[in-house]
Amino acid sequence: MNAYATNARRLTIWFTLISTFVVLTLLPFSKVSFAYHDLGHLSYLFASFFALSVYCWKRKMFRLASSLEALAIGVFMTVPILISTYLAASLDMPLMDAPLMRADAALGLHWVAFIQFVDAHPAFAEILAKAYSSLGIQLLMLPLILGATGRHARTYVMILSYGVLCYVSSFISIWFPALGTYSVYGIMQEQLHDINAYYGFAFLHDFNAVREQAEFTLSAANASGIVTFPSVHAACALLCAWAAWDLKPVRYPLIAWNILMGISAISHANHYLVDVIAGVAIGSVSIYLVSEVLHRMQQAQWTVLPPSAVWALVTCEKQSESRPSTLP
Repeated sequence: MNAYATNARRLTIWFTLISTFVVLTLLPFSKVSFAYHDLGHLSYLFASFFALSVYCWKRKMFRLASSLEALAIGVFMTVPILISTYLAASLDMPLMDAPLMRADAALGLHWVAFIQFVDAHPAFAEILAKAYSSLGIQLLMLPLILGATGRHARTYVMILSYGVLCYVSSFISIWFPALGTYSVYGIMQEQLHDINAYYGFAFLHDFNAVREQAEFTLSAANASGIVTFPSVHAACALLCAWAAWDLKPVRYPLIAWNILMGISAISHANHYLVDVIAGVAIGSVSIYLVSEVLHRMQQAQWTVLPPSAVWALVTCEKQSESRPSTLP
């Protein structure tokens, strides 16, 4: 890897370690506790990606190694990101559905009419459902493809930008908790023919519980995406489209697909149009900031030290301080 990609890799690792430390430090001061024993498939997924990446690094299979390492980091980062969303909701700030509805009205979106239109077109509703559900697949496949084609820097920038946009969204959501469109407009699943609004309601149990209960135990096995404003789906749709831009054979199909994913956040989840716009804005800013930091570091010829080097330096200094002096 070149210097730019090396810095992107090390910065991603540092960001993951520091952000995880901050979230886990805040956790004991909140009413949220985390059931670490329920990590289940996430722990197996992380262990698999990490072990395979170590093997590939040792075998000098660098393209596959960087992809697997980036995926391992992304899976690892999912846990503190998830905790951060529940910490934000646990602060129980006033619901902001009314201002969000007014913002949609100002933008000219009539949500009920839009839902009726989508629900009246089965093929369109099915495409949007598949687009909405494709986020996890894209977040797994794109780093693999980018790494396998030698785009190491873009692989790590994607994972780092994902972490930044998720944490920024969690922080902003503190002041914008919302029940979401389906609840506020009173459209129930039974009233729909072709839209599966599961994600419009599935989050409500945890969302209400973490706000109302004196103590709340978060389980990764049963957790939901409880951030309404901004839309993390929309932010990630932009991120995936950006990542795919460098892959010419699939550039435009994936851009079109991710536009549909942004739309599907309105029809198949619990989002207002303003949520989607905010998500796109946060995704754009996150990618820009990460790319700009790395670009400036390259211009200044700065090199990010790996955590192992910092650890070795710290332990070496501690050993030298504890070693008895031989001077008379």
